[in-house]
Amino acid sequence: MTIETARLTVRTLREKDADALYRIKTDPQVTEYCPDFLDVGAQRADMPGYIRTFRKTEEDGDTDTWRCYAIESRESGEVVGVLTFSRQMMLHEYELGWMMIGAHTRKGYASEAAAAFAEDFCRTHGVEYLIAVMDVDNPASRRTAEKSGFGLFEKRTVYDQHLNRYCDDYYYFRRYWSGCTLTDRFYGDSPYYGR
Repeated sequence: MTIETARLTVRTLREKDADALYRIKTDPQVTEYCPDFLDVGAQRADMPGYIRTFRKTEEDGDTDTWRCYAIESRESGEVVGVLTFSRQMMLHEYELGWMMIGAHTRKGYASEAAAAFAEDFCRTHGVEYLIAVMDVDNPASRRTAEKSGFGLFEKRTVYDQHLNRYCDDYYYFRRYWSGCTLTDRFYGDSPYYGR
């Protein structure tokens, strides 16, 4: 899979991207908000295995299994981040995420890549929207979601029945593609006439 934007190429990861993937995995911003990205204990030597798994998932045409795509600068050829993608099993919706190398944040790369990927995936696969979820204490990710066309749908609190407690709150966003035929997309889109 390859998608080109004005400044970026979003593409399937290659084994030569292993160093960049490990830089992303160990970036302080990534470890703060997503310490289990790839796996908590994943080491540099594990990166080629992850990449092979992501490539096989892509080659098999599997749109459900979690994987990463490279965000590459067209100018430098450097991998500056990744998009994460899967069918979210709890919500049964396609979820898009982003992880960036800290030196490449605040340049609009994540939002540019996310908008292009969302539009392409929805058009190609006949899906009306993608979702993005993030902790409420992650304002940078919220800005990225909004800049890439995601709209805040609601703030959610999860109750974990196994632990018998409420978990952290998170934001749930949706991004509808330009050809979406749904008319009722967000709360308030339909008139409410009471009971």
